[in-house]
Amino acid sequence: MDVIGGIASQEEVGVRGASLTCRQIKPDIAIVFEGCPADDTSVAAYEVQTAIKRGPMLRHIDARMITNPRFQRYALNLCKELEIPVQEAVRRAGATNGAAIHLSNHGVPTIVIGVPVRYAHTHYGISSYDDYQNGVRLACEILKRLNEKVIRSF
Repeated sequence: MDVIGGIASQEEVGVRGASLTCRQIKPDIAIVFEGCPADDTSVAAYEVQTAIKRGPMLRHIDARMITNPRFQRYALNLCKELEIPVQEAVRRAGATNGAAIHLSNHGVPTIVIGVPVRYAHTHYGISSYDDYQNGVRLACEILKRLNEKVIRSF
């Protein structure tokens, strides 16, 4: 199994780069990294979905994507097994490069691992290095365990 990393630009203006990247790569599955909004200082406590220093975020749905539920459950179960802190989110607005990737080819099982960031789209952002490390750890652990049977289960 080959692991290919793709970097795409213009996510904020229609996921243009990801649309081209996934046509070139033709992935079997995709893990999208995202700087997701940390909403722990901007909404009431009961509405917080992503807070800094509480782990990476796994997004179930956003304005342009419904995450593959079997792949998502696989990642969430792995977090539980390995004691990786994780947050789950459902977003009414916004989208990620996963929007283009999950609809490419004949459909690609895709998850989004978000690192909460405060003050995104400004000249500086604040994130937790622990959240970042746990997001990378989760992706690496997923990749270590992947094989054809696992991918087909998604």
